[in-house]
Amino acid sequence: LTNPQDPFWNNPFSYDPLGRVPYPEPLAGPPMGPPSGHPMGPPSGPPMFVPPPPPPQYRPPVCTLATLSLVFAFVFAPVGAILGQLGLARIQRTGELGRNRALIGLTLSYAFIGLTVVALAGWATVPGATKNHTAAPATTAPVTTSETPPPPTLAPDNIIRILPNLDALKNLTGDQNMEAGQTWDRPSKSDQDASIDRPECWGSIAPGAPEAYTVSAILRYRAEEFSDTRTLLKSSQVTQAATAFRDPASAQSQLTKLVDGWRQCSSAPVTLTGPGGRSYSLSLSAPADAGNGITTMDLEPKGLKLRFVRAVAAKANVVVDLIVSNLGTTDASAPRQTAVSIANYILNKIPD
Repeated sequence: LTNPQDPFWNNPFSYDPLGRVPYPEPLAGPPMGPPSGHPMGPPSGPPMFVPPPPPPQYRPPVCTLATLSLVFAFVFAPVGAILGQLGLARIQRTGELGRNRALIGLTLSYAFIGLTVVALAGWATVPGATKNHTAAPATTAPVTTSETPPPPTLAPDNIIRILPNLDALKNLTGDQNMEAGQTWDRPSKSDQDASIDRPECWGSIAPGAPEAYTVSAILRYRAEEFSDTRTLLKSSQVTQAATAFRDPASAQSQLTKLVDGWRQCSSAPVTLTGPGGRSYSLSLSAPADAGNGITTMDLEPKGLKLRFVRAVAAKANVVVDLIVSNLGTTDASAPRQTAVSIANYILNKIPD
């Protein structure tokens, strides 16, 4: 039934896709007589056919623009916002993966842009306030019976020395990938590159917002930014500010003003809108007493694995104002603990 010269008879894995082989060449020799016996009939059935395996299921690639948006949110936020917008448009058009990554990149970009704007807004206001403060004694009466107020406990020029440096922040945050970023010597206005639906809440969103400070009472201001740009999905950022006032009473008055503003803004969500028109909503918790004169407040972006924690305190003639953000988590306990640790570090640097 099979040809011993043909090992592939009816074999579906032979070189012919249908399992067939060509007829063999006739063997040399004398002619053969007619076959004896009954003739061989045709094969009992058609050759066996095994269909080829189905092609692998197609999986769309991850959008490169979405990944770059997340990276540039820490490196240069405006570029991160642009890449995020382009990435969302491309994902909608092509069906690529990475929509959540693009949304996180957009949110971080707008948040960092807002923080930068806040720190730059008061750049032109502090010199005038200091000048007015210096000229004030010349207009006072030459003879008074009141006592001269004592000098500030902390000299304004020493304000920069009480903030933790990069090495100290690495220990306080537990993040060895922290890197130093931008610094500011004057508060900056908050609404240049971003907008908010409740302007009175700028002081709840960003540290050192001039909308929440009595700028005319400020003698010296210093703010610094540190961030981890390497651990993309578990990164963190710290913006810390210290403000020196004329006397302890002015510092305590400013602290009361800030906490009252936080309490007012915690009653309803706050919506931020970036330059590209992208908006996101923040839920603000009520101010909480963290001990040692420190007050904290949690900021929760709706629908994102990202948490911000604000902390504020006052000691002597200095107000401490900071924010800590952690990406990749919905638990605010870690950034809250970091914010309290940084605030205590600064307070311990201020003499009694």
